[in-house]
Amino acid sequence: MNEEKETPVNKWLDDLQQRSWEPEILLSGIVLYGMFKVPDLLDGFLAFFKLNIFGNSQDIDNLVALFKMGIYWLISGLILHLICRGIWIGMVGLSYTFPKGIRLNKVNYKEPFSGKVQNIPAYEQIVIRLEKISSALFSVSFMLFMSLIGGYLYFLILVIAPFTIAILYFEMGYSGPGFDAFQIWVMLVLTIGVLGLIDFVTLGYFRKFKWVAKLYWPLHRLVSSLTLSRFYRPVYYGMVTNFNKWAFFILLLAFAFISIAGAGTIANTLFPGDAYSRLTNWDNSQGYSSFSGYYDDQNAEKPSTRAHIPSDIINGNVLRLFVVANIRYEEMMEEHTPLDSLREVYPDTLAVALKNMVVTEFLKVKLNDTFLDDLKWRFHYKTHTNQRGFLTYINIGALEEGTHELTISGPEKFYSNPFATIPFYRDVLDRPAQPVPQAQKQEEQSSDFQPKPFGIRD
Repeated sequence: MNEEKETPVNKWLDDLQQRSWEPEILLSGIVLYGMFKVPDLLDGFLAFFKLNIFGNSQDIDNLVALFKMGIYWLISGLILHLICRGIWIGMVGLSYTFPKGIRLNKVNYKEPFSGKVQNIPAYEQIVIRLEKISSALFSVSFMLFMSLIGGYLYFLILVIAPFTIAILYFEMGYSGPGFDAFQIWVMLVLTIGVLGLIDFVTLGYFRKFKWVAKLYWPLHRLVSSLTLSRFYRPVYYGMVTNFNKWAFFILLLAFAFISIAGAGTIANTLFPGDAYSRLTNWDNSQGYSSFSGYYDDQNAEKPSTRAHIPSDIINGNVLRLFVVANIRYEEMMEEHTPLDSLREVYPDTLAVALKNMVVTEFLKVKLNDTFLDDLKWRFHYKTHTNQRGFLTYINIGALEEGTHELTISGPEKFYSNPFATIPFYRDVLDRPAQPVPQAQKQEEQSSDFQPKPFGIRD
């Protein structure tokens, strides 16, 4: 029998495998530190995208939700990896400290307790087992993350991108022969995607039958090429061929179910804990709630994407209102008051002045029950929230002290309800002093209380 000759490459690889725990721990710590910051960055990207690029698109909500779900999987896997590595390091130290392992004769246990202690593996075996588990966790964490992102790329390339191009460049509507043909295409893509998901979760069930495998082969090539499978395929097949198949199948089944349910929950969650809250008499309906993002002095991390005022308590006679610009508003503005038609009526007016006229015609502001028709709008960039928008000043000197409501909306053909309802309290600082009640004065004057000299006790 010929022994395999050791080469420099084999020696280098063997040494690298023995010391793989070092880069694993380093990468886990660095990646975890960054991953905890990514969800907030994704929220900022989502807000920027909706305001400046494509308005309210459920597709971008789903994309961000899937990215978040993938990041949560990665965080969970890396935390488990660090925990296992911590136990592994402890067992390595323990095997060095106690080279003879567990010495049963020192405790003098009787059955069944002595048998239970005897069944504990040697420290070296535990260290080797933890080494394998830790490395597998590290690899599987990235496999789950990449497969989730790859699944969205499949639908992005075959469904979302063609649909967007058809609407923007070929003026496809939501009805007609073109839209009907596109719906058939979407159903075909979904069917292929579901087959690919079933094959992925069942560890290649369709590949085990001769004729089915031949029919499934081109579909598999398509799905694999669009879902980035080349990045996680070695890990996948390594787990399939070396790990308990039923355990890996249950892991992938749970991964698919939790990812789909979790992404849907994330995409539709407005506030942290919404999915688990059991409060039944609380509601965030427009007109009945007071969103903290409406006020500049509150919730600086997640400001409103609709409108802002300085505070929920206004002390002066002027209320500053900032309405956030939105790509959807601009589309409606152009439909409501086309800029070209204004150029024909006012040919000598500057373009920026015409744009200001479009904004003035579109935005409708109501204070309590009175529409404010004389507002002067200015374009404004709010630096501490990085938002573009429209600024105006409202005279509230005639308002009585108390609670008032500001509503912002657009033309009725676009908005049946306001898109922002902001309650605030006007606090009149120069109110006349309130007289002290007479009864209280008499009580104070007739009080029998007299301060006693210091040091004298009853």
